[in-house]
Amino acid sequence: MVKEKISKIAAVLIVVAFIIGAAVGYLIKDTTQTTHEFGTGENILKNSGFEDGTGTETTYWYKAYIYTENLSMNWDDAEKYSGEKSVSIYNIHNYSEEVSNNWAQTISLFPVDKTLELSGWVKTVDAENVVMVIQCWGKDNNLTGFGTTQTAYNITGTTDWTEYTASVYVPSDTESIIVRLALTGTGQVWFDNIELLVK
Repeated sequence: MVKEKISKIAAVLIVVAFIIGAAVGYLIKDTTQTTHEFGTGENILKNSGFEDGTGTETTYWYKAYIYTENLSMNWDDAEKYSGEKSVSIYNIHNYSEEVSNNWAQTISLFPVDKTLELSGWVKTVDAENVVMVIQCWGKDNNLTGFGTTQTAYNITGTTDWTEYTASVYVPSDTESIIVRLALTGTGQVWFDNIELLVK
């Protein structure tokens, strides 16, 4: 009799523990999804001015490129729009196919069902083609949204520091966003003060 009562109590405790665990798991998941309220005008990129880093590497930004000894991608202190640093791409190699070497940042915390505006300052020397891109990615590497400066600008040749913008609407099924700052082909480009603003 006592054993039966203990067994029943144990079974009830197991069920209660399971329910509590499931509820806590749901609350943790729900909290992580909604812990940040995005304000209009908020910049969701990190290290936008490329001021932070260690050694020769800037933080949060990574290089996406096809290697050639005639390509250099630098965290640059010789040329900048403001502050102490920028990032640059220099290439004189002619690839057999179109290649867009780029600096990139992946963003995992962002608003959905909103428009984001990418803005930044660009300087070029003999650049074949320069572009700033916003990519919204969903499940299975599905591109859910796309914005590019090429919609409104043709960034080529030699130009002094100029501000460019692009925008994208972020669909609700977006799981990550990647911002890319690219040089397609040959030439040289510097990027500085890159922001991704909530509209």
